Amino acid sequence: MREFSLDAYRFQIDRQSVHMDQGACYCPEYLAARAMCHYPSRVAQIARAVWLGQLPPSEYGADIVFSSILSGQGERWQNFGEDQNDYLLCMMLFRELFVNQNFKPDAVASLHDTVKKNDGHIIKAGENAYELWKEAVPAADGSTTCLFVDDATFAFTSRCAYDLGVFLKSRGIAVQPQFGPFFGGFEYFAAGLIDEGYRHLSGLVQALQEKGVRRVITLSGQSQYLLTTLCDKLGIRHDLHVESILSLCGSLAVDKGYLYGGSFFTRYLRMDGLLNRLSGVPGERDVPNSWEFVPLVQGGKRTNRVTIWQAPVSAEYVPFGAQQEILEKIYKAGVEEIHRASHRQLVVCDPYAYDALVKHGCTDHLVYFTSILK
Repeated sequence: MREFSLDAYRFQIDRQSVHMDQGACYCPEYLAARAMCHYPSRVAQIARAVWLGQLPPSEYGADIVFSSILSGQGERWQNFGEDQNDYLLCMMLFRELFVNQNFKPDAVASLHDTVKKNDGHIIKAGENAYELWKEAVPAADGSTTCLFVDDATFAFTSRCAYDLGVFLKSRGIAVQPQFGPFFGGFEYFAAGLIDEGYRHLSGLVQALQEKGVRRVITLSGQSQYLLTTLCDKLGIRHDLHVESILSLCGSLAVDKGYLYGGSFFTRYLRMDGLLNRLSGVPGERDVPNSWEFVPLVQGGKRTNRVTIWQAPVSAEYVPFGAQQEILEKIYKAGVEEIHRASHRQLVVCDPYAYDALVKHGCTDHLVYFTSILK
């Protein structure tokens, strides 16, 4: 029996189905649709009932299960101190349940077509991106360090590669010449293709080990999550030392900046504390009357503290099968929260969020975090 399965997650599924409405004002899908069927516990109730044979599978149920951007926001764990991974993992299994009953065939086909069209990648980068990364990253034959530049980071933040290269050189780090782009395979799991995702991720890990990699430096929260937490949950064992680029820096050169941490960093990896240590300074004080769970600050380098309640602006993967109207409303709500704070910079720590802001024309004072590592 596969370790990662609905049967193995029965306890988590039952718990996620227990009604919990304290986070209703934070759940991005509920706020976008204003319908309780998009609230986490209701989604879990419907999917659980289908699994147990209490409800027939339907397009309605499949649409609801695939509507979540899997941000970890507005869920039980934020109120009750539970494992922040539980709902995400249950949703992956629920999506597999519906896909295996021939729902969402267009989403599955679109994912497969995209990867095939992009020669094994989820996002196709322009030729200019390859040139920028090759020129910027310090590489050395014989290095046992892999700079894991994921598809999204490679394609969307190539103009920040130079600053990242300067930082790596300042730390005396030279990496293997084959530093990406890498397709981590998160989209397979998010689309309910668990077996396919397992084969892809385990094959990726094996390929790194066969190249003599001992240390992996990740540039995104999704990559860090895949190679650590998700590998562990799936039973993919490896001896790679995986560390985020954030763990290598002493500070972020923020200049009156608003920090957008991203869902993987702030919620699933719980690196919100690290982001705050890297950007905060003594003497900061809270802005009176700012929101309790998304506090604004003054008197320092930044204008906010990063918390697990920070609203997402996008899915941090390519969301095949999602509803575009909900995605747009989630983006709008996330940007409105950002604009509650006056700021000189908008520092973004996720490539998908960065791309969403760029595509919507929100480029004034936009800074990607790898450009300000110190």
